[in-house]
Amino acid sequence: MNDNNILSVRGLKKSFGKLEVLKGVDIDIKKGEKIAIIGPSGCGKSTFLRCINCMEDPSGGSIFFNDVDLADQRVDINIHREQIGMVFQQFNLFNNKTIIENIMLAPVSLTLKKIKKAKRKNFFTKVGNIFRKNKKELIKITQTKAEIVENARANAEKLLKRIGLEDKADVYPSTLSGGQKQRVAIVRALAMNPQVILFDEPTSALDPEMVGEVLDLIKEVANEGMTMLIVTHEMGFAREVANRVLFMDSGIIAEQGTPAEIFDNPQNPRTIQFLKAVL
Repeated sequence: MNDNNILSVRGLKKSFGKLEVLKGVDIDIKKGEKIAIIGPSGCGKSTFLRCINCMEDPSGGSIFFNDVDLADQRVDINIHREQIGMVFQQFNLFNNKTIIENIMLAPVSLTLKKIKKAKRKNFFTKVGNIFRKNKKELIKITQTKAEIVENARANAEKLLKRIGLEDKADVYPSTLSGGQKQRVAIVRALAMNPQVILFDEPTSALDPEMVGEVLDLIKEVANEGMTMLIVTHEMGFAREVANRVLFMDSGIIAEQGTPAEIFDNPQNPRTIQFLKAVL
């Protein structure tokens, strides 16, 4: 894989029973690229994202993330999925946890899991060292549980301040508007310091007056250099934010190019037909 590519997808297929949703997707994505994915409903856009994030197992093909094939069943996908954030249409916040607990949950849980794994390895290393002439070094554990929680809370508070919702830290998601929930979902993804964020129609469940505040936050994150794949029906947003636009149809990438190429001079008849219907 090219050094500048953070993701390379080759021959990606996905079927649900007899229904073939993805029919062989090939694409290279460079670090820092902002890619908008457009196309009619049911063309495979969301399934494509869910395969990249390992929420769906591909039926065929490869997904190379930092040169590791996530479609290889021998790979521990959880290690790599930590670096691929996802923001859904329906927010997917935990209603029984406060806003700050929602943001802290993944960083705390994953860090504690890593420490538990390191302690287990250290135990077996100590036992093995009894019989070894050349002793193996133990894994250094530098944080306590209290420190991990404290650091996660400080980061969550900083993220909430960034989106102007610091006063909502201890309330529950049911008290927030749709736009507020989606902004929380975005900073929850950012709390993991991912290398890539996938957005699956992040504004489709919002009332029209709430769309702008969410798109503004996504633009802000994009301007900071985050690699993004965004499934969207907001064509003006796609034109403004994306470096590249993919038009998907019937489970394949039917056309791709710069926003100017796709929106001003599309070549594929199906792209032309779609854009006439939505613009």
